Amino acid sequence: MKKLFIFILSLALGIAQGIPADITLVSVNVEGNAVTSENTILFTAGLREGQTISQAEFPRAIKRLWQLGLFQDIQLRYDNETDEGLSLTILVKENFILGDLSYDGNKKIKDRKFEDEVSLSKGQRLRPNTLHETAKKIKELYEEKGYLNAEINPVLEIPVEESTLFDGRAKDLVRNVVFNIQENDKIKTGKIIFEGNESYSDLRLRWTMKETKQQRWYMFWRSTFDDKKFDEDLNLVSTYYRNKGYRDFRIVSDTIQFSENKKMLNLVVTVDEGPQYKYRHFSWEGMTLFDEEMLQRSLGLESGDQYSDEDFNLAVFDRVQGLYMDRGYIYSRIEPEITPVGEDSLDIHFILTENHKVYINHIAIKGNTRTRENVIRRQLRVFPGDVFNRGRLMRSHREVMMLNFFANVVPDVVPVAEDKVDLEITVEEKPAGQANANMGYTQSYGMTGGGGLALPNFRGKGQSLNLSFNVGTNYNVYSLNTDRPKYQSASISFTDPMVNDTKNLIGGSLFYTFRGRSSMYSAPIDYTMAGSSVTWGRIFKWPDDFFRGTWSFQIVRKMYEGSQADLDRYAGGQKTSDGINVSQTIRRDSRDHPEFSTMGSLFSLKSTLSGWILRGDENFHKHILNLEWYTPTFWKFVLMNSMKIGVVKELPAVKEGTLSFIPWNDRFIMGGNGIPYGNPLRGYDDNRVGPLTSSLSPIGGNTMVKFGTEFRVPFAENPVVYGLIFAEMGNVWS
Repeated sequence: MKKLFIFILSLALGIAQGIPADITLVSVNVEGNAVTSENTILFTAGLREGQTISQAEFPRAIKRLWQLGLFQDIQLRYDNETDEGLSLTILVKENFILGDLSYDGNKKIKDRKFEDEVSLSKGQRLRPNTLHETAKKIKELYEEKGYLNAEINPVLEIPVEESTLFDGRAKDLVRNVVFNIQENDKIKTGKIIFEGNESYSDLRLRWTMKETKQQRWYMFWRSTFDDKKFDEDLNLVSTYYRNKGYRDFRIVSDTIQFSENKKMLNLVVTVDEGPQYKYRHFSWEGMTLFDEEMLQRSLGLESGDQYSDEDFNLAVFDRVQGLYMDRGYIYSRIEPEITPVGEDSLDIHFILTENHKVYINHIAIKGNTRTRENVIRRQLRVFPGDVFNRGRLMRSHREVMMLNFFANVVPDVVPVAEDKVDLEITVEEKPAGQANANMGYTQSYGMTGGGGLALPNFRGKGQSLNLSFNVGTNYNVYSLNTDRPKYQSASISFTDPMVNDTKNLIGGSLFYTFRGRSSMYSAPIDYTMAGSSVTWGRIFKWPDDFFRGTWSFQIVRKMYEGSQADLDRYAGGQKTSDGINVSQTIRRDSRDHPEFSTMGSLFSLKSTLSGWILRGDENFHKHILNLEWYTPTFWKFVLMNSMKIGVVKELPAVKEGTLSFIPWNDRFIMGGNGIPYGNPLRGYDDNRVGPLTSSLSPIGGNTMVKFGTEFRVPFAENPVVYGLIFAEMGNVWS
């Protein structure tokens, strides 16, 4: 480019000394081209014999040729000037052609990594800056690994052997490129020193830095210095201060100091904290929809509160502006004017521009390759023609996510007119269903295995169809019939949560279970159960539409085998019993995600009446209260607290000649993993919490209480994987 500039300057001086304004080209020749054809050069330059051009065409011709990327030097030489015009020669020097590419001296980064990151390929032209940019990219790769002093030098070499890929004059332009690399020592972060910080210690500020850490003997894996990550961490320090009231905080300088052996660096960060501000006075201007008291209450900030960037933005642009967006004023603007007063106070004056209401024109559903559109639409809380409402749109997003059919749901607002918007709901489908085979081990039933088919979105209609079969065996049993499995179950169930797009739910199931007697962890009797159930439910409007009620009617026959003493203890002395029960479940679910909830709560109260006026042999009423609530803490960590309380009480038998009893498996059993009908309590053996017989078999209790807390953090979103630490306690009483 330097030669180009010198030539253009010389040409301009030559023109000033006598070349006319309009020039006729008597002849145009090309010299220096080895591979590029003369016609290509002349056509690109736009200079032809017999053409009359202005002086400005010369630099334009050079620019056009330069943009081809084929030349490292371009000059225009005028050979002869006559009355007829000017004879011109285009002098070019072509760029080299890349032959073989190799790297020498690299040990920490493999050639394959360079090949993935470097955009060089055999046969391409090597522009003047190509090797420089490539060397810069290689150095960046080393810097990411902490080799800040790596040296990269590209070298052009004439091939020793003639390339078979090129022929003719092109062979003379072929050059092999070797990047000579001297990696030098890895640079590690030594100390991180802050200067000018009076309110917070160096330790506290280092703690806010996510990636840049001091070298410690126990932290050998994270001391490598990365300049980009260091800048990001400095922004985190600034954010920390501003969220603590230091609105004028700034980083004065950051300096890198290398050790004498160039293997360690210290980081010195100089800061200016400024004053810690608090709010003094709030004022409002331009509002007509809400009065000042309403806006101030929604703001949630008061005089005397400490300033925080994060809290202030949340208050203004989420809570206050949310008031307007929930009423259709999506183009409303709030402009806060912040005025420092005195040494440490702020006056805030809000200027509001409300603009006009916006209506929903059309709602489009996209990405639903399997789920029928009506299944999604019936979950929405917004409709065409409605005034736009941000709160209802967010609720619609939540309802569609809670279907658990989609990995992601993205709502988008598309303006189509001054007062109208379209809504686009884009979904990403999860797999349609699961066919599974399983194998496991429990203390109660030994080795277990089975399979099933789960279709949570059956036929794309939002219906649920489940089929399962499981079998388990354990040689440690009382039964003399050793060829019979100790555990066997089969079931089929179907649920339609919104029949014909109404708020009504219907469902039904058929089930069969056999559980053999156990010497220690289960009942010492063989137990067979078969039955069916039907369910109806409905979404409530009151107290709010998070509530749903379901009612089930179930008929079941149970058969018992064992000693008479065990039958008396576990089955009311009967070998066969018929159970008829109805149950009611009131449930409120405001969680934000079905698999990894970060906020909201889950409440359910299930009450069951068995026998009594319904007849049958099992007479009791049973109530279970379950509570879960989720609280976001810091970063992605979520606190989940839970409580479960259960009570069961016997009722008198109405059927003459029968005893009133509660089947042992309808009482409360706790411990271990809770399989198949107990309540889990981690850290204890299966079914061992609560009343036990003299032979240490669980007999079940009439009252159950359990409390738990979990601290969760997600590892992956699709599929959902998370880790947790937990604490829980519980007990069962007779």
